Amino acid sequence: MPGSRLSVLLLVSGCLQVCDLHPDVVVRRFRFVDLQRTWTEAQTYCREKFQDLATIQNLNNNTEAQQAAVNSQFWIGLFNGTWRWSQDKEEDNNPSTWFEKWSTLEPGTGSCVSISKAGAWYAKDCSTLNAFVCFSAETGQHVLVDQKKSWPDAQAHCRSQHTDLSSIRSLEENTQVSALLPDPVQTDLGAFFGALLGGTYSTSTTSTTYAWIGLHRSPWAWSDGSSAAYTQFGLLQSKGRDDCVMMDSSSSTWFWRPCTENHTFLCNTDIRPVAMRTLKVRMSSASADLTDPVVQNSVLQQLKKRMEDEEGMEAVRLKWRMQPDGQVFSQEEGTAPPPVCQQDDACGTA
Repeated sequence: MPGSRLSVLLLVSGCLQVCDLHPDVVVRRFRFVDLQRTWTEAQTYCREKFQDLATIQNLNNNTEAQQAAVNSQFWIGLFNGTWRWSQDKEEDNNPSTWFEKWSTLEPGTGSCVSISKAGAWYAKDCSTLNAFVCFSAETGQHVLVDQKKSWPDAQAHCRSQHTDLSSIRSLEENTQVSALLPDPVQTDLGAFFGALLGGTYSTSTTSTTYAWIGLHRSPWAWSDGSSAAYTQFGLLQSKGRDDCVMMDSSSSTWFWRPCTENHTFLCNTDIRPVAMRTLKVRMSSASADLTDPVVQNSVLQQLKKRMEDEEGMEAVRLKWRMQPDGQVFSQEEGTAPPPVCQQDDACGTA
């Protein structure tokens, strides 16, 4: 429809409200909920009342989330997958029989686990190249494979050549696996510096040996399924196999807590802005009864199609505006001016 006016015959006129959606523009709104819930309960509440637990994808989102809940610590939608063993047997992944041997300050942000010669576990980036320990169900033995592979490649090797990457269920088994690793390599640099600089030096370094085992978890992800490309972790961290994330609004940083704790939480809703305009429509009433709601709706559909075809409006909502006399159209008589179409904000957001 060219311009903002449709003219057939100057007999009747009405006001048409046009709500033009912007499907490519999304505005995120955060809503703080002052209720004490576990992470899972908070997720359910947000999905029922809003859209989901808060997803924070950039610094602007983080600032807006911080402002939505001043002086609070609350759940957001980020979580780390549950730790599981590669063999995925019920007895391996039963929490009541779980064994773990994390090193100090572990598990960190890594998603795959390696064991050291000392028997301590470390969460590392799964792409790191390490030796690895396989388990053979045929022999009932753990086997060290002294090849440098990423965790996924090590898993594939163990499954093709043995049974799987090793699961560790007890301190005794942990000792058996760690004993397979070679002793740390000590390099004496004293002779090197002595020859290079002259004099006598006593310097040594130790290279710690690690090997992949079967423990792993899915990477950080948001409750709505999106990946965690942006994070804002602070120094406050916690241990746990099933970590969920909170935000401290006083510092705008994030930290981990056990998902079973009760805390307040932040939800989000994504809205699409709507642009509204009001058009004056003039047409002839000679061929149809324009007071009939069915006819009025038919005219709306024709106008909508014309706007989509001629103006390229892909997402548009149309609605007739009532005149002061309660009618959609008013008769134009003589030289009296047609009614003025008033603008309002009835479109809202989508």
